Amino acid sequence: MKQKVGNGNIIKFWTDNWYHGGILKDIYPCLYALENRKDITVSSKLADPHLNTSFRRDIRGGCEMEQFQMLVDLVDSITLAPMEDRWVWNLEGSGEFSVASIRRKIDDSRLPMIGDKTRWVKFVPIKINVFVWKVTVNALPTRYNLSRRGMDIQSLSCPMCDCGIESTDHVFVGCDVSRQLGRMISNWWNTPLVEMDTIAVWKTWFSSIRLAPNLKSIFEGVWITMWWHVWTYRNKILFDVSAPKKNLLFDSIVSTSFHWCNSRRKASFVWNEWLKNPHLMPI
Repeated sequence: MKQKVGNGNIIKFWTDNWYHGGILKDIYPCLYALENRKDITVSSKLADPHLNTSFRRDIRGGCEMEQFQMLVDLVDSITLAPMEDRWVWNLEGSGEFSVASIRRKIDDSRLPMIGDKTRWVKFVPIKINVFVWKVTVNALPTRYNLSRRGMDIQSLSCPMCDCGIESTDHVFVGCDVSRQLGRMISNWWNTPLVEMDTIAVWKTWFSSIRLAPNLKSIFEGVWITMWWHVWTYRNKILFDVSAPKKNLLFDSIVSTSFHWCNSRRKASFVWNEWLKNPHLMPI
């Protein structure tokens, strides 16, 4: 909340927060030290033709004179209005309080800043796009993330490979299961693959791939379909009675991505084309 001057009969000249540059006693401390009427109102102060009538002594040179000249310039720019002094909400241009404005203020100060724009791949279902957003903002309940939230986790090891801490980067990029599936996808699409251990490196690699825009979006859909199946495979290891079959993962990725991508394209393609030369399909 901020005070807005109307006729100046209520707002305190020195101590209230009515001037957009700050509280005047803090801006002009030398002058405030000379003031006898420290609770003087704006209207009373502006009624003083010399501004220093209420000072305990005359202005001296140096800092006092410099601040006094600045105060004179400030007062010359102020015009009182025939209305009561009032409080206004500083987060809205209208001066009216709104829940949305304070919500934005809280979000700006509390929520983490995301450097990359949210991507939306049109060739996969909405739930997969939401899932990938959680991957990119590190919001999935991996063992490492759960431990950071104060939960007592018996083991932080990756349940798929047991060779590293189960972080988001490890699950989708660094784990042996994800690495193997990534190599198989790259061989299938005849695309060179680089060594990577974080989602950030994956993004850099993916941005360097030279494919037509629509085809590249389909290729991205295949990769995030792989992430979805990896996460599902991980959950089955932890929560299902019977162990899932790792050797069926790649076939499931190929089949699922075919149905998802094909059903969301204007021009459909056949299964054999998808298996043999997906990067040569008509777009």
